[in-house]
Amino acid sequence: MNACEGSRLQCIDGILDLADRYDGFVLDAWGTLHAGGPALPEALDAVRRLRERGKRIVVLSNTPQIGPVLADRLQAQGIPRELYDWPVTAGDLAHEALKAAVDPRLGGDGRRVFHLAPERFPDLLPGTPFVPVGRVEDADVVVNGGPARDDVAIEEFAPLLEAAAARGLTMVCANPDRAIVDKGTRKMCAGELAAVYETLGGCVLYYGKPFRDVFDRAVELLRGPRSRILVVGDGLATDIAGAAAAGLDSLLVAGGLDAGKLLTAEGNLVPDLEAVVAGLAGRCEARYALSYLRW
Repeated sequence: MNACEGSRLQCIDGILDLADRYDGFVLDAWGTLHAGGPALPEALDAVRRLRERGKRIVVLSNTPQIGPVLADRLQAQGIPRELYDWPVTAGDLAHEALKAAVDPRLGGDGRRVFHLAPERFPDLLPGTPFVPVGRVEDADVVVNGGPARDDVAIEEFAPLLEAAAARGLTMVCANPDRAIVDKGTRKMCAGELAAVYETLGGCVLYYGKPFRDVFDRAVELLRGPRSRILVVGDGLATDIAGAAAAGLDSLLVAGGLDAGKLLTAEGNLVPDLEAVVAGLAGRCEARYALSYLRW
């Protein structure tokens, strides 16, 4: 384990270097365990070895899908359920908020919801008092799971977002990620739509990383203390910033979302990683970094 030149950040060769320092691990899914396809072999091996050492593991994802659906998806990608203790998702927290319906910003007494991409992200409304409507003009709240298609441009949402903002509708964002890299292709997520909505003056309720509630859920499941829990992820603005805000150490997987900026052409960590991260996010809040999750 070495400190990156000119930086307090420690670059490690593999998570073995940290296995004895932490009892609980919060693992990001997309960009860390997989890149949209099958599980990354080295990452899968690392998780297996952590389990062999008796480590408790939460898989923490910003997917709008609820935890059991995420678990099924991970199983299909080659990540068996027995390799981790709990799946926790942004969709879990968004669904719980909609089910409780106590936040006055959720439409007041109105229960009509315009649901973006209901066929793609169907988990958010079942079991809640909210009823979907087909037009934003008839809605009391907007539920945003993300675009219905991967090939849609942000400009196509302008009329819908402008109409919702003009009516003062609250948007529930069930995935704060602005983008993912799916098998090498960068794709827009719900967080991008939410960010545009805020520029229009719209109110957005975010659920998931980097917001503290979802990290506190993971800590509660892992039974702390926070000093013995490590967050592992590739999202500077979600995994890493969220971990810091929640008082948790984090390990940056540089070969994920921002691999083009954080890795050299040879696939190794750049010598002064913190300087690169500072240019992206203002400061580096990770304690450790490695190129890809591996043992």
